[in-house]
Amino acid sequence: MLAIVMAICGACTLAPYIYFRAKRRGLPGILLKISTSVFFLLTTLAATLRLPAERLPGMLPLCAAILAGQILGLLGDFWLDMKDMYPQHKEPYMFAGFASFITGHLFFTAGLIAVYGMDLRTFLVSIGAGAALLVIVLLTEKPMKLRYGKFKGISAGYSVLFGFIIALAFQMAFPSAQGGKPPMEMQPLVMGIGLVVFLLSDLVLSGTYFGEGKERPIDYTLNYLFYYGAQFTIALSLLA
Repeated sequence: MLAIVMAICGACTLAPYIYFRAKRRGLPGILLKISTSVFFLLTTLAATLRLPAERLPGMLPLCAAILAGQILGLLGDFWLDMKDMYPQHKEPYMFAGFASFITGHLFFTAGLIAVYGMDLRTFLVSIGAGAALLVIVLLTEKPMKLRYGKFKGISAGYSVLFGFIIALAFQMAFPSAQGGKPPMEMQPLVMGIGLVVFLLSDLVLSGTYFGEGKERPIDYTLNYLFYYGAQFTIALSLLA
């Protein structure tokens, strides 16, 4: 129950944060954003403590990886906010933000592999999904009127990693029935759903950062609803 309470508290701070962000009110928005981020970290910790004693040792690598990934996400948010405060240093802050999120997703990936394993078929399918997402990103740049510029390389790498980890999570959710494995693993399934929502957040964010005329209140609202929804879903996946 504690994890659910933490998630609800996070939702209660997210709503006013989105309001203050849309009104471009600095300090109240920053404090509320920090509070919401702290709540998804607390949700992960509470979910970890809620795990049955017999299940905890096996799940501990993933719990630690999710917490580390979320901390890096919080750090990435910090760097991306700094670019608005110091626009003369916009590019270094954006690269730092993207690097933080990429490293966080690497932790998510490592945690899933540590707990559920990965065979060659799973790896190849995940690589294929990452390559497919990269092709989609590259082909839709002009139709969506996006200009990645200097960030095209890091955006491409991020796309491959995102496609890889989403495919990885869903494959782990439906393992082979051979060897006495269960027909479905709920934890990676819920985490995979959270990662898809995370991707939706990044799609909105790419329009805000690299498109034109997409810095409207609705864009910020959707971005943060998807982003924090993803973080809380990933945290609560430990209870699935």
